Amino acid sequence: MDPLPLVEFVATGSRLPVTAVAFLTETIMVSANGGMLRIHNLAENKCIGEKTVFEHARIYGILPLKGSEEDRHYRVLVFGAKSWTIVGILIDLETYAVSASIQPVTLIFAVVDWIKAAHWVRTSSTSTRWLVALALAHNQVLVCDAETGLVVGAAECEERSILYAAAFAGDTLDDLLVAAGTVFNQVLVWQFVKGRVERRLVGHEGVIFGVHFSSDRSMLASVSDDRTLRLWSLLSGDSECERVEPRNTLYGHHARVWQCLILEDCIVTASEDGTCRVWQIDDSRSWRTVEYWHQCKKNVWCIATNPEQTLVASGGGDGSLQARPLAKNSRTIEAADSRLVSVPLPPAEALGLENSKDHIRAFAILDHNTAVVATDSGHVLRRTIGTDQFSVSLAVPDLRCYAMAAGAATSASGGGLAAIGLRDGSVAVILAGSKEKPLLACLHSGPVQRLVISTADCPRSFDLFTVDADNDFVLWSRVTVPVSDQQPTWTLKARMALPPDTCFATATVNGCWAAVGNKKGSLLIYTIPANATNSDVDVTFDEHLDYSALLVLQPSMSLPRVHGKLTLGAIAITNVEHQSCTIYTGGRDGMLQTFAVRIDDNASVAATRTASARLTPGRIEQLISSDKQSLLAVTFYRRRLVLIDHFNRTEILSVACAGGANKPWQIYCDAGGLSVGFMQGGELFTYRRQLESEEDAQVPCTRLVDGISSLDIRAADITTTSEGFLLATAGEDCCLRIHHYHKPQGKETTDTLGLLAETRHHASAIRCVAFIPPTSQSTRYLLTAGAGSELRCWRLDISARTNLVDWGAVLPAKPKHKIERDAPRIMDIAILLSAEEHFTFAAAYSDASLRIWHMDLASQQFTCVAQDLGRTHACCILSLSAVTIDSRCLLFSGATNGQLMIWDITSDGADIGPPVLVLSDLHQAGINAVDVRKLDGSRILVISGGDDSSVAISTFAIVDSKLSSSSICRYTDTHASSVQCVGFIDDNVAVSVSTDQRLVAWSIVLDQSLGVHNLKMLQMSCIQVADPSAMSLLSGVVVVAGIGLQIFELL
Repeated sequence: MDPLPLVEFVATGSRLPVTAVAFLTETIMVSANGGMLRIHNLAENKCIGEKTVFEHARIYGILPLKGSEEDRHYRVLVFGAKSWTIVGILIDLETYAVSASIQPVTLIFAVVDWIKAAHWVRTSSTSTRWLVALALAHNQVLVCDAETGLVVGAAECEERSILYAAAFAGDTLDDLLVAAGTVFNQVLVWQFVKGRVERRLVGHEGVIFGVHFSSDRSMLASVSDDRTLRLWSLLSGDSECERVEPRNTLYGHHARVWQCLILEDCIVTASEDGTCRVWQIDDSRSWRTVEYWHQCKKNVWCIATNPEQTLVASGGGDGSLQARPLAKNSRTIEAADSRLVSVPLPPAEALGLENSKDHIRAFAILDHNTAVVATDSGHVLRRTIGTDQFSVSLAVPDLRCYAMAAGAATSASGGGLAAIGLRDGSVAVILAGSKEKPLLACLHSGPVQRLVISTADCPRSFDLFTVDADNDFVLWSRVTVPVSDQQPTWTLKARMALPPDTCFATATVNGCWAAVGNKKGSLLIYTIPANATNSDVDVTFDEHLDYSALLVLQPSMSLPRVHGKLTLGAIAITNVEHQSCTIYTGGRDGMLQTFAVRIDDNASVAATRTASARLTPGRIEQLISSDKQSLLAVTFYRRRLVLIDHFNRTEILSVACAGGANKPWQIYCDAGGLSVGFMQGGELFTYRRQLESEEDAQVPCTRLVDGISSLDIRAADITTTSEGFLLATAGEDCCLRIHHYHKPQGKETTDTLGLLAETRHHASAIRCVAFIPPTSQSTRYLLTAGAGSELRCWRLDISARTNLVDWGAVLPAKPKHKIERDAPRIMDIAILLSAEEHFTFAAAYSDASLRIWHMDLASQQFTCVAQDLGRTHACCILSLSAVTIDSRCLLFSGATNGQLMIWDITSDGADIGPPVLVLSDLHQAGINAVDVRKLDGSRILVISGGDDSSVAISTFAIVDSKLSSSSICRYTDTHASSVQCVGFIDDNVAVSVSTDQRLVAWSIVLDQSLGVHNLKMLQMSCIQVADPSAMSLLSGVVVVAGIGLQIFELL
């Protein structure tokens, strides 16, 4: 018998949750992905060393112990699960380069229980011998020798309980203090030498996930399942009994909180909601959030600070790693804050009013020092903020108890423009710095119902959008401010037609693109012709305007319910080209949607949703875009205005106010800073922030590693290009991602996996991804399918590398009435035939149906050409695979009842049934995966994996045009749980992966008749991907995906 081939799985790339992080120096940090340790240089923003520490466990803690400055040697304590070890790292402090990588790990020590915390400690303050203290999951502490791993001391708390978190304080064994966070919602503080509980911290309403001592041990912070951060005093005089109530309880996170750090002047927390928060105490001795950032969709697992406590590093559940500067000043403004400036109305007698109860009806901020106020009495006042100075700009009866005001800022002119809509259809325009009377023109025949201003794309200009009560079109006009003291020009640009029953909410124009949002969550996209200026109409101020010669713009595309049924109230257009642009929309569902808009080859406008992010639990009311690197979102939640920098995912400002919705508010922003105005209690308040000041200047976020997905990845497929590999992934977050992967060369430590494109167009989870076999070097086509029977085809332009275009779709029906039954899920797809202009594939559905689809690339249309009309499986079909042999196309399908069916779909016909062969007892439970390979002659090799934890290899033969099963070999003892994925490397080697996180290579021994003689395990490797549910094989590269992603090469 020939010897078995020698194979080995070598990990060459990964995107795993970052579970631990620590700083070695101010700019050198260490992170953990699974069992691997990585060293990062923040100064150069790159990985400079990596090594696998634990083969079979994740790293959950990293504790550096710095050596002397001369030897530049760091001993790093690393632990995870029930294992710990000491890793040596040598740093060149002059060049910040790892001179010897990470020293080999020689000894890994094991303990009997899960390690929850670790700590460097000595027997006395004069001792040079370092020990390692380990807090275990049953409230025990072991003290081990750092060199030999031998246990030299142990202690057990008098109160036994299960711990989810622990922390240490103290440098020696005599003063070693333990904080144990229990599953009974308490924190027990006890001394190592006594084992007696000294403090019982009671107040949490959920299990404790994280605890941390202050540097002087006077305070302890804890975070919990109850979403709170609680602070406790540990001073001896604070409590005479062992039961301690929390001194402060802080709310802010929207999900469980995993970790907390007490720093010198703030506290940092990380949460399941994908955010980190920085808490500071204000002048009133109250704790508040001064900064927060959104890192990923779910789970920020770890945080750490550099020695100077100027940076915070955080690791996300999506594999992202970043470092941010700590906020130096509070960004939170309360209603009673001294930084707020009140802008009261002048005395009634100064306006010649007999009634002193005049009120502000509307307002607009012209610049940082000037506000325009419209009152109930019909006056328009120009107020100087912070002084008693005012002037009357306008006084008309039609303003009484009716006014609609808006304002915008422009950095070019250094000031803004205010517009006020009147009851008779007139609009008054007031310019900053101008002492002339307002421009007043009658634009509409009825009352101005809605008025929006945005900064125009040309210098010193503003775009004004108005709608009257008829609401059948948006009138777009432009006001241009001259450089000298000449009269401003006001020009009507176009009428933007609105579909019936459209309730206008907002609009914007940039270049040759315009967009309108309505109160039903829909987006209208317009294209502006190059000769549009030929039909401009100058505004006259003494009569009604004639619209007959005015350009009428019809919507080029309508996207319904972009924000569900809630108002789409904010739009920004960026990256403007003649044939394309990017549109951002914000709505009252708190979502920020991103669309790539282009004009296709048929001169039609196409829009692809490329990203979707929830910025707030509340609503988004405005988007401010100054350049490609800046997008600010004005959000409201719980009576608070929050300004968020979307690209850096940070909170710039938070102001307690009652603004938003139907209450007046405004933000004025230019190169010098921003000013906020809002109404509260009938009074106007303003706040100004100088963004250019040194104390507010912020070092940008350093993104060391980009994330992939913090939710389950359900599908993955890989294909080759001239530059390496393309990898497509998709899953529960509804996003499709395209990555570039190349095999590492030599001792390369740079990231071999890079994100090329990302889009979210599916309405629900994606379960299937498949590249079509390529017919061109420059283009790839990709299929995605999933929940709701949604099926899409994508075109990927290889040369552009980021041009991912939605090429066609089959969407579930959207009846007007309530859906009584959900559309079935597409569980798997298999490519049957591909050509240059079309391809055919099979799709398996959760309702037991099996359909054959044809995609015509020329018409970009899907057509269902055949199906199993009898639904022979009678249960959910889980897996598909296909092969062509002797001019016959055979389809293999596995279902939840363990049956494998083979279908001959060569001939044309509407019904593909019945199957030509059924194996009823191949597995005892669902067949999660099946793969097919053609052997010599007319034989077929099939591998399958099921919920019964078994792997089965079957051979089939075609004899006299009939298909028959010749042999079946099962292996039931290797995997300990459900087998999720299987696949062939070649005729003799196959691979399987299971939820037990084991990746197994199998040797297939065939007899002379090409039947399976034996199935033997060649290699088993533990993977770090939790809940693996997808695998793709190509050219010896194995991709495994689930919660995270790993890439192996089979050598």
